[in-house]
Amino acid sequence: MVIYSILFVDLKVRRCSNTTEVHLLKFWEARNVKKGGELMSLDMLFIEENSTVIQGSVNVNRQFMFMQRLSERSVYKLTGFDVTRSNPNFRMLDSPFSIRFNNGTSLVKKTTFISTYLLNFSDF
Repeated sequence: MVIYSILFVDLKVRRCSNTTEVHLLKFWEARNVKKGGELMSLDMLFIEENSTVIQGSVNVNRQFMFMQRLSERSVYKLTGFDVTRSNPNFRMLDSPFSIRFNNGTSLVKKTTFISTYLLNFSDF
């Protein structure tokens, strides 16, 4: 099987064996306040070269595989992930899809970076 780079706009709901280059903007622990702050997942925001932003998540059972390798504002080569419909209850973006890491997900930090001159950051 040939693995090629894919852009967020080309994603479809399925298990994706393709590779995409992403810039990790932010990540945080999602906790269930109704269950005493129980950890649910590790959530993140990714942006790719066309300035498209998508939400990503790592299930609580897999978070330790990835947590130590994540660094905000770093660029990664992401391969082998699931594309799912965004949960309307927890959706942070207008994107209809989100990325979920699975057992076959590979996350490799790159030394290059995606230009951020098109991004507008603001404090809330």
